[in-house]
Amino acid sequence: MGGSTLDAEDVLDQFAEAISLVPPENDTVIVHGGGKDIGRQLERMGRKFTFVDGLRVTDDDVIDVVEMVLSGLVNKWISRALGKKNIRAAGISGTDLGLFHATKLEVKGGDLGYVGAIESVNIELLELLLAQNVVPVISPVSIGPEYRAYNVNADHAAGKLAEAWKADDLIYITDVAGVTINGEIRADISVDEVEELIGSGDITGGMIPKIMNSAAAVKQGVGRVHIIGWKGCESIIDSLDENKHWGTVIH
Repeated sequence: MGGSTLDAEDVLDQFAEAISLVPPENDTVIVHGGGKDIGRQLERMGRKFTFVDGLRVTDDDVIDVVEMVLSGLVNKWISRALGKKNIRAAGISGTDLGLFHATKLEVKGGDLGYVGAIESVNIELLELLLAQNVVPVISPVSIGPEYRAYNVNADHAAGKLAEAWKADDLIYITDVAGVTINGEIRADISVDEVEELIGSGDITGGMIPKIMNSAAAVKQGVGRVHIIGWKGCESIIDSLDENKHWGTVIH
């Protein structure tokens, strides 16, 4: 669940209702972002921040706020919303029981500080929670070099987790309705098409890393990846229904 979608009015309650509609035989895991909330909190605290190659530079001061907002505020907002729908949920982060280990992310534009890319995933904690019918709600803050907290993109974290868990379905809930090609939402895209669509300029901007994460996940054994917008409580179960077309499916 992208942070910009969670930020929309009433979506949190709708999201909890949507999770309650997923059949109980389906194990469900939630990974969330929260970039806008991080930005707002930094501004309230008077802490300046910059971006390099579209990524927030995360120094000693900023990483503390990132962890506080993602693993504290946003994570618990979601857990409480699920609890209101009588869903057993536990908010955790990538630092718990070594769920996510990350390496420092290097970019040409400069030093990003404590920003990482996930190197390994340990699903032991997921399995413990799911065995007790608990829905894990995961902040993407990860363990980095020297056991420091590292800021990791939530899409990247969800993809790596889905790969390690061999998920049947990975659903990216975004602020767009799907992948638009020539002015129309494409119902499905095969992994063999991805490079061509990016190279031709049909897929641009922030959709490029999302599509690349999706293709990588499918190649690593994830059944299907869905890129969808939010249309209300039916968003998730309609995505799982092979007889309905909602958003874009990468297969």
